[in-house]
Amino acid sequence: MLQDRVNELNSAILEIKDNKIYITGFTREEMLQRYLDHGTQCFSSKGLYDYQELEFHNIKSNALIIIMKNGKELGRHQYKPIQKETIQYKDEEGKTFSLTFTVRKSTYSDQYHFSSERSSELFNSKEELDAFLQEKFSIKLAV
Repeated sequence: MLQDRVNELNSAILEIKDNKIYITGFTREEMLQRYLDHGTQCFSSKGLYDYQELEFHNIKSNALIIIMKNGKELGRHQYKPIQKETIQYKDEEGKTFSLTFTVRKSTYSDQYHFSSERSSELFNSKEELDAFLQEKFSIKLAV
């Protein structure tokens, strides 16, 4: 339930306290920044959840998620789209398929995220992503 909530947020602060996660959600990154810089109460939602480990590569494109614990920032997660494309490829049996995919780059790390209607894959580098695309679809990114 918490993972689903995080994936649907436009931007948020996740504050870890004891075995709970307090979420303060915002309609966009600018509102989150205004809240941090000026204390403006411009949040759009608040929630309280039991603590659980989270994955951040499936958050919305451009959503900024800040992780805090005891008032200190532990990390930031944000993925921005760098390429969206529809390709034709052949599977192992020679059947031709069409696939629309998006590649997103992490703003705060070297990670890349590949997503399509069939899969969601996270890569630690552009080289890993390029190898996956070449092996799976025989393509190379334009970016």
